[in-house]
Amino acid sequence: MEEKDLYGPIKELLVEQGFSVKGEVNDIDIFAMRKDFSVAVELKTSITLKLIYQAIERQKIADSVFVGVPKEAIAAHRDSYKFFVTLLKRLEIGLIIVDQNLAKVAFESGFYDLSISKARNKKKKELLIKEFTTRKNEKNIGGSKGKTITAYKESVIKIAYQLSKLRVANAKELQDLTQIDNVSSILQKNYDGWFNRVNRGNYELTELALSELPQYREIYDPEYEDEIEPF
Repeated sequence: MEEKDLYGPIKELLVEQGFSVKGEVNDIDIFAMRKDFSVAVELKTSITLKLIYQAIERQKIADSVFVGVPKEAIAAHRDSYKFFVTLLKRLEIGLIIVDQNLAKVAFESGFYDLSISKARNKKKKELLIKEFTTRKNEKNIGGSKGKTITAYKESVIKIAYQLSKLRVANAKELQDLTQIDNVSSILQKNYDGWFNRVNRGNYELTELALSELPQYREIYDPEYEDEIEPF
């Protein structure tokens, strides 16, 4: 499908809504008027940043701005579609999708209330702040693709370190040593496969834990940094 193939269905859609429509008006792919209200539509066969840039430019001169893309373009970006939608809504740009010869408005351009979005994600914000304040290590490097050490993982490491010294221990003993409140839950859930239940209430480290624990020495050994020679 070419960009010109999007014109007909979108024009028909706008005409049905009472607009007078013309194509290529001062470089705008589609420009429509209904009384004093104007609409600009930028057409692209794929989702690109250029499409967003053009739509933003049209907002300077049109009352409402849409981007028009074929259904195939949406399918090609299925994994990131929700982020594309969020971006358009944040920019107050509408979306028209063309499927064969039929154009439909996916959503209108309009005011985006950021406070509503923040209210819906209040729980996520609380969890983010909890992770930030709970985690003590500063070993994670922003932008890196490797495994990160979460506050939960940090707790697992500290529990495992104490258990490595005791060989066998219960949750109460480990909680007293680590001052971690949810020791019992961590031992029971055992997401990392580090703990093995010896008998009721008592745990030991698995072979996996014994092999992986040394690589986290900087987490459980406060003097580790001091042993590293300065440059």
